[in-house]
Amino acid sequence: MKPVVIHAEAEAELEAAAAHYEGRRPGLGREFRLEFEAALARLTANPHLYAIEVDEVRGCPLRRFPYSVYYIDMTDRIWLAAVADQRRRPGYWLRRKLG
Repeated sequence: MKPVVIHAEAEAELEAAAAHYEGRRPGLGREFRLEFEAALARLTANPHLYAIEVDEVRGCPLRRFPYSVYYIDMTDRIWLAAVADQRRRPGYWLRRKLG
């Protein structure tokens, strides 16, 4: 499997979402992280499993939470651009530079 490189802002989004859910109910933040890890496992095992949504960016929805992981399958790595709330402004993360 290819290594995953996570954009710093995507990492911050993951942390913020987990903290938000933890604040709603103890343990829910951990459940969010586990769901993110499951999505990451699916997309790294089969990077072409999810449809291209914008240019070459694919979107992998989380199953239990209204979030999607947006990523690009590159030759040598998978670049994770965003961990985005599906209710937030679409495509706000498109200006992020490849890392």
